[in-house]
Amino acid sequence: MNWAAKRKLQYIGGFLFIFLVILSIFIYPIITKKPTCSDGIKNGDETGIDCGGSCSVMCQESSSSPLILWSRAFHVVGSTYNLVAFVENQNVNSAVSNMPYEFRVYDVNNRLIGRRQGSTFIPPNKQFAVFEASFEAGQAEVKSVTFEFTGPYVWFKKEPTLNTIQLYVDNIIMGEDKNNPSLTARVKNESVHDLPTFDAVAILYDKDGNAINASRTYRDGILSNTNLPLTFTWPERLPSDPVTEDVLIGINPFSVNF
Repeated sequence: MNWAAKRKLQYIGGFLFIFLVILSIFIYPIITKKPTCSDGIKNGDETGIDCGGSCSVMCQESSSSPLILWSRAFHVVGSTYNLVAFVENQNVNSAVSNMPYEFRVYDVNNRLIGRRQGSTFIPPNKQFAVFEASFEAGQAEVKSVTFEFTGPYVWFKKEPTLNTIQLYVDNIIMGEDKNNPSLTARVKNESVHDLPTFDAVAILYDKDGNAINASRTYRDGILSNTNLPLTFTWPERLPSDPVTEDVLIGINPFSVNF
């Protein structure tokens, strides 16, 4: 091999070396990229694709679907009803931040009167109420209601911290005027945390433990070591005398940082 050919090979070799160095600069970060919970592949300590392990999203098989304990239509006035579903999430440390749902309302002939759709959070390890106000049934006579969650469950790791803080409801008193029923209660925040906006749902039960009506109110939050009055009203006489009352406080677990 003459001198010119050697020089040519040296140039080619140098060019290939520089090319490989540049190529490795771009390829190395890709092939050594740190696993994340949003890269679309199962890697790191994940137990599924972008779920489980150290990811905040839990894999579907690690959580069970909530139990729909009952769903009812409660008469308000005229042809207006409030729709309520009573649900239990038995998963101790997982919650859903936004879950779509649907009520379906049927008449005495089991014909569909209408639907009501919405969305809600699902708190961890808790029974809670889903409340849809002012459903208009028109001329139909409401007989039954079904309820279901309609979207895919996206479970997030969420400890049931709100279940253990010192937040109480007491002084639950049913008014004496049966023609204009009312219920008053007090919510007490004895924890060290200021709590954000919440709703309160009052459910009335008869002597057989059947829910006979419900009402809802909102509050803009409650400061640490304070209390707030709650008032629930119904515009007409109840179908039967309530024997027990329950007031459920609903705070979005994703709205607090503890």
